[in-house]
Amino acid sequence: MTYTDAEDCSPQLLGALESVIGGYMAAVAEVLLTEEVPVAGVSAYGDVHDPSQDDFAGDVEGSVEFTPAFGHRLLGDGGETGLLWCGVSGWCFFHIPEGSGRSLLDSARWMGSGLTPEPVRVAAFLSEVRLDPREAGSGERPFYRAPHSDPDVLLRRLEAFGTELGAGSDDVVAGLRSTACRRRAVEALMAEDQEIVDVALHTGELEALAGLLEYAEGATPDNVLRELARRLARDLTLRARDGVDSVDEHREAYAYAEEQG
Repeated sequence: MTYTDAEDCSPQLLGALESVIGGYMAAVAEVLLTEEVPVAGVSAYGDVHDPSQDDFAGDVEGSVEFTPAFGHRLLGDGGETGLLWCGVSGWCFFHIPEGSGRSLLDSARWMGSGLTPEPVRVAAFLSEVRLDPREAGSGERPFYRAPHSDPDVLLRRLEAFGTELGAGSDDVVAGLRSTACRRRAVEALMAEDQEIVDVALHTGELEALAGLLEYAEGATPDNVLRELARRLARDLTLRARDGVDSVDEHREAYAYAEEQG
């Protein structure tokens, strides 16, 4: 099916665009997660003829969002941070401080580099943002495409980035996040020259940590990460019971990570 009529507002067109936009967002998220950026999720919006987007001088869009902790580390405050892809202007980094009343455009730092740069180039832009979030990119918004125009051309450009995901993009990104978390956990458990550190915990804090690991065990689709979470929770609980001398006895998570290596 082709979509060349500017009046074509069919559900098929919306679904097709959201599918390929979701795939593009997931491809960028995968690169970022490999670089240990804490991606929280992605979104895709595919209504190329939505008149409400005229206030933004845009139409379709997608985003890659990060955890609140990322914003705290990067800019020293909370609020919303992420990468927005605009179907008219390409990528920008945005930061909206909590309670500021600012719009996304108020804080946008535009990447440039065209409408659909490769995911590795988007990741490189974020690296520049992390060095200087207020000066990276440009405050001047570029325009590469007229809003509401040529949906077929846009579809073809986005299809180049791989699998069409549609509504399944959230599930795919959840799997990517689990894989990245597993990789980091195994690498941390297997790191050489580890020291034993003294960490004082209230019993409630230990219980909360064990509960969070139990939640991860049940929530992740990754079998290895699930088992790592279970064993690590057990290690910590048994060490609390048996004391500091048991630190090398209760290392089931390490043993399991070693098996995966």
